[in-house]
Amino acid sequence: MKDRGAPRERGSMSLEMVLVTPIFIAFLLFLAGAGRMVDAKSQIDGAARDAARAASIARSAGSAQNLAADTAAAGMRGTEWCSGGPSVQTDTSAWGPGGSVGVTVTCDVDLGDLAFIGLPGSKRLQGHAIAPVDTFTNRGTDPGGADDPGAAP
Repeated sequence: MKDRGAPRERGSMSLEMVLVTPIFIAFLLFLAGAGRMVDAKSQIDGAARDAARAASIARSAGSAQNLAADTAAAGMRGTEWCSGGPSVQTDTSAWGPGGSVGVTVTCDVDLGDLAFIGLPGSKRLQGHAIAPVDTFTNRGTDPGGADDPGAAP
């Protein structure tokens, strides 16, 4: 015997899926973009930390800047999302025994493939790190530099 009082609900599940599926897919794409930003920020922070540490063991302020740039570039190698490569600024104003060195790494994260869900085409992220310069390490000059007594004239 058929229950005549029950409303007919044929096709309501299909309609719900048609309405909910695009929202669910957009949410997943938004999570993918957020994950890319978090991953990029952690890699940029790591590159800045490694660059500051490398700069802190240099023998002079000039070589600290070179070591920081080389280390940051090596840390960001293989990242396709960093358009144009990382920009590295090294602060050696407090250089010397007991001082510190700061490094800022800047990178533009490419989000062009996720722009259709409302994310910007690119986002600029920065990582900053400061490392102490060892008080007891001999801070002479770069070997072979102009101030090196053993360098050829």
